[in-house]
Amino acid sequence: MSGQLGLEGPGTQPGLLDRASRRSAGPAGDRGPIRPGPARQIALRGWSAFDRKFFRLAAIPAFLAVFLVTVIPFLAGFGLSFSSMNSVHNHVFPPTLANYKTIITDPVTHTVLLNTVIYVVAAVVLETGFGLLLGVLLASKHRFVSGFRVIFLLPLTVAGVAAAISWSALLNTSQGWVNYYLGLLHLPQPNWLASSSAAMPSVIITDMWSGVPVVAVIVLAALIGAPRDPIEAAMVDGASAWNRFRYVTFPAIRPALVLAALLRTVAAFQQFALFEILTGGGPGLSTTVINFYVYQQTIVYGNVGYGAALAVLLVLVMAVPLLILFALSRRR
Repeated sequence: MSGQLGLEGPGTQPGLLDRASRRSAGPAGDRGPIRPGPARQIALRGWSAFDRKFFRLAAIPAFLAVFLVTVIPFLAGFGLSFSSMNSVHNHVFPPTLANYKTIITDPVTHTVLLNTVIYVVAAVVLETGFGLLLGVLLASKHRFVSGFRVIFLLPLTVAGVAAAISWSALLNTSQGWVNYYLGLLHLPQPNWLASSSAAMPSVIITDMWSGVPVVAVIVLAALIGAPRDPIEAAMVDGASAWNRFRYVTFPAIRPALVLAALLRTVAAFQQFALFEILTGGGPGLSTTVINFYVYQQTIVYGNVGYGAALAVLLVLVMAVPLLILFALSRRR
């Protein structure tokens, strides 16, 4: 352990992580092909032919349900993206690429795409970082930790629409509590939801209020379930608290942290209530993201074909960070 932490003395034996890394390496020091773990091998070995057949049959209803509610609507939307269907013309044929050409050339779409990237990156990074910090604090042992866990996890019990309405009242320019207390402190009172420079940060802060506890719960569960032996070995080796967290604790909870970031990324791309209730996509286009823009084009303006093309763009944009997070989750 001390070798990994950079604290190895002349007579110190290699740590647990050194031995684990040597066991996982091949004859020449390189990793061999990844094999199922011992528990997985025992589970597979204990399955009879009937169990395996029953497992496949039991998975068919779930597969059909996912296929009906995801694959078929996506294929239908993808087909509509090549049509010119709108509130005036119901023309599905002939197929055309006009919608995709509009996406490429329309500066409004470029602004919406930039807003989406800014919102998703800022929300996921901040929520993951503060959620990690909160999870570590809630995992500490002191007298009032149970009470603090209840208080900090209360936002999980509030519906998204209710949270958006509450924050809309708090950030109200003339009657909101935020500007009221800023005025008592003789600080600037920005127009939170009607200013192009403050609207997006206001939405991100509101999303963090409910997103940080989600990450904290996942991190807390990972910390509680993390093995204690490597941490105790690092303490015996004299590692500092920071080195114990960096080299022992964080690698143990990294899969859970990646999972939390994955969930928050999906939630950020799906976010609609905050933009609809807090800003309505404004002022101007300052808080219009792809998800909200699809709703506007399809439902408000009736441009079904163009809205379907924007939905395809949303799927493609969402696939990039998800693939990156899946790749990080597979790293060992």
